[in-house]
Amino acid sequence: MNDDSALGTIQDSLTAAKGTLSETHMDTPLDAIVQRGRATRRRRRLIGLTGTAAVAASAAVVVGLAGVTGSAPALRTAAFTLVSHANRTVTLTINPTELVDAAALQNGLRQDGIPAIVTSGSFCSSDPAPLGITQVVSFYPKPTGSFTRIPRGVHPTVTFNPAAMPAGAKLSFGIFQHSSGEQQADFVLVSSSSYSCSSTPPVGPPASGVQFQNGPR
Repeated sequence: MNDDSALGTIQDSLTAAKGTLSETHMDTPLDAIVQRGRATRRRRRLIGLTGTAAVAASAAVVVGLAGVTGSAPALRTAAFTLVSHANRTVTLTINPTELVDAAALQNGLRQDGIPAIVTSGSFCSSDPAPLGITQVVSFYPKPTGSFTRIPRGVHPTVTFNPAAMPAGAKLSFGIFQHSSGEQQADFVLVSSSSYSCSSTPPVGPPASGVQFQNGPR
């Protein structure tokens, strides 16, 4: 034992002895006093370790809750960002100046529980189309009727609510690039078992659907 340890042991022993004078006789052997001091130090170390473990556990809980209640990017590309939220909704932010990778967006939506058919240069529809598109998706800027032209410089967002998807339905999201540089996006619900796709862009909003267009880049 080095001098510091010996001094610490004696100090703790004296402290312990002072607190228990009513139980200790003056003729108590020195060895007994030293042993009692060592036991007191061990108890203090255990209490300190327990407190450290509790702090670490609390920190882990806080980190865990942050992961549950926050939002995290599910997929980020030059053309769009897909973010999933704790309430199970998913927000798509579109960069109108970039072409969307349809396959990447479709895979990202499906991973977030949204049965989507994302196509570039074509659009899929059912006749009749399932109802409820406005419960499944919401938009910013808010559509004027069923058609919205996106102002230059604005990145539109689409928020999806998978829980509102009708049974047996999928979300069709068709993207068209016009020769003028304008992009067009059409949203509609389709029947999973019966739909067809066309390379002709819808003129005006699709039946029971929503259409977005942005100006040339």
